[in-house]
Amino acid sequence: MKQAVVKEVRSVLIPLHQHQLLLPNAAVAEVMGYQQPERIGDDTPAWFLGNLAWRGVMVPVVSFEGMIGDQVMTPGYRGRIIVINALGGHERLSHIGLVVQAIPSLVRVSADNVTLVDPEDDQHPLIKQSIALDMSPVVIPDLDEIELQVLSIVSRQ
Repeated sequence: MKQAVVKEVRSVLIPLHQHQLLLPNAAVAEVMGYQQPERIGDDTPAWFLGNLAWRGVMVPVVSFEGMIGDQVMTPGYRGRIIVINALGGHERLSHIGLVVQAIPSLVRVSADNVTLVDPEDDQHPLIKQSIALDMSPVVIPDLDEIELQVLSIVSRQ
């Protein structure tokens, strides 16, 4: 039986303040305008911005840049929250909101427009891979690790 070979992946290029993230299109449930999440307490890390009601569920909202040790930035008027699907099958965590600086763009990723980048120093555990997409630096986040860190906060609520 012949297997289909995937030649390109439809993806979403997500602008942050200092980085650009790349996620497969299937990981994104919705892109919505920025709304201030509801803080849940003073004992949460700065990167955990709070919860937001979305389609009848409370979604934890995080700053990826804050998670990797950069400054947590409040987005401007073009800011958005990207709701991504949590894949771990945890009862308390079906989605995660990710604060971004502007509307993401759809891109097609293939061997023709991607170059692997060797990090000069150790990458943060939340970064799966650094690449150049059409010669621009892009970060592929480790969604499993992000989910575990968010789950550790959500399970305390």
